[in-house]
Amino acid sequence: MEKTLTEGKKEGYTTALGMITSDVIYGLIAFLFVNFVDDFIFKYETLCKIAVGVLLILLGIKKLKSPVLLDKKIEQGYNFIQNYFVGFGLASINITGILTILGIYTLLGIVRDQDNYMYLALGIASGGVTSWFFTVNIICFFRKFITDDLLIKLSRIASFIIMTFGIITLGYIIFS
Repeated sequence: MEKTLTEGKKEGYTTALGMITSDVIYGLIAFLFVNFVDDFIFKYETLCKIAVGVLLILLGIKKLKSPVLLDKKIEQGYNFIQNYFVGFGLASINITGILTILGIYTLLGIVRDQDNYMYLALGIASGGVTSWFFTVNIICFFRKFITDDLLIKLSRIASFIIMTFGIITLGYIIFS
């Protein structure tokens, strides 16, 4: 999103494609890992879901309490291939990506279906491309209206939403 805000639509798209590639790889690794430890997950499914809910709540609280730092970057003049690898690299070193995917798989119960890993990869890729397509276009449309204050407010709203998902997860476990 930052690349789109500071450099433009094409740069945002290519950076997002690198991130999506990393997500697909992490998704497949997480899928294989989840299937490897599926007995553990089935045995402790409720505890795993509670852990995911608590982690989401803690992450939301941490983000709400931490100051929002706005980075005004000077255009670096990367070409499309460099933007792709910047997005891929940043997403790849963010280990929370694989933990998030593992959490989602656990919550949705996506295990014991190893034959459909290609569909899973295509689903992650198409979902990522679709969501980033809309995200980049929306950012470009509203780019001239986005101020630093609005970015801070949006960051706070995102933190609150993360925390709310954790509360909903715990609520679902309690009432089911």
